[in-house]
Formats: sequence, structure tokens, C-alpha cells
Amino acid sequence: MYNTSSHPQVRYSLEALTKGLFFYLEKDPLNRITVSQICAQAGLTRRTFYRNCSCKEDLIFYACDRLTDRLLDTVDFGSEDARTLYLNFFTFWLEHRRFLSCIVRCDFYGYFVERFIALCNQKMRFPLQERAFEGQEHPDTLRRFCNSFLLGGMSRMLYAWAEEGFISTADEISRSILFLVPAK
Repeated sequence: MYNTSSHPQVRYSLEALTKGLFFYLEKDPLNRITVSQICAQAGLTRRTFYRNCSCKEDLIFYACDRLTDRLLDTVDFGSEDARTLYLNFFTFWLEHRRFLSCIVRCDFYGYFVERFIALCNQKMRFPLQERAFEGQEHPDTLRRFCNSFLLGGMSRMLYAWAEEGFISTADEISRSILFLVPAK
């Protein structure tokens, strides 16, 4: 597991090491990238690497978690305009297509989806869902199931989009969701 301290030096080191890893992941599989290469690219020592993570995979986990946090800070999941919400969601990920392409290529997409859905279930709420579940016996459970369904589908669309090389626009992807799950 990576170092979860919020100390600025730890954050700086993890960001630099992650950038170093993804520099190489764009052209090489994970098993051919060495810790020494990552450290050299990041301008940090192996000691710093092992102080902040135990393996290369930890940097992928860190990147997944950080981008999910940024998504939740950037995209207004409280919006009642589903079209805008979906468009902002896919526009965010289009800006991070290099990350998505890398994790698809190195078979870490499953981890990303698990972590993405877990973080979203902890932190986000849809106002339309909240009203729909008022008075229900288990509103938090129903919200979590609905979030998992919606986010699982959107995550699968992200995967397909990455596999096709992002040839569709964020707008086209957003409209396709509205076709499948019409907004009220």
C-alpha cells in the first residue's frame, strides 16, 4: 500500500513517481519497467520509492485513487441535469485518456472500477436518487445499489471507449447514456 500521509513531501514524491511510472507504461508493459527507471524519471532515489510504496502497482493504485478524488471534486454529481453530469464525467476522463489507456493495457482496469465505485459510494449523492428513496426502509442500501449499477455501466463504457482509442466524442458517449437511461 502506498503512503497515505498528507505531508506535502509525501504527496510530491508519490506524484513524481507516478508520473515516472506512467511515462514508461505508455510504451512498455509493467513487468518490463524497473523501480530504478521510475526513480530516474522522477528524479528521486530508490529509498524514496520504498519509503512511499512497496511495489510499482502501488503507484497505479495511488493514481486511481487520486483521479477518482479529482473527479468527485470536479464533476457536480449533485446536478439534476443528467446530460450535463454525463458530459462532464466523460469530458473529465477524456482529459485523462492516457491514464485510462495505460491501465487498460496493463490489466489494472478491474482494480480501478472496484476502487472508483467504492470511493463514489462513500462520497457522492444524487439528489434525484435521494428523493426517490425517501421513505424507503433501506435508503442507503438502495442508493449504493443504484450507484453501483450506474457507475458500473459508465465504467464499462469508459473501458470500451479506451479500447476503441477514444474515437467517439464525450458528447456522443453522454447522449448514448441518455438513450439507455432517459433522464426524468
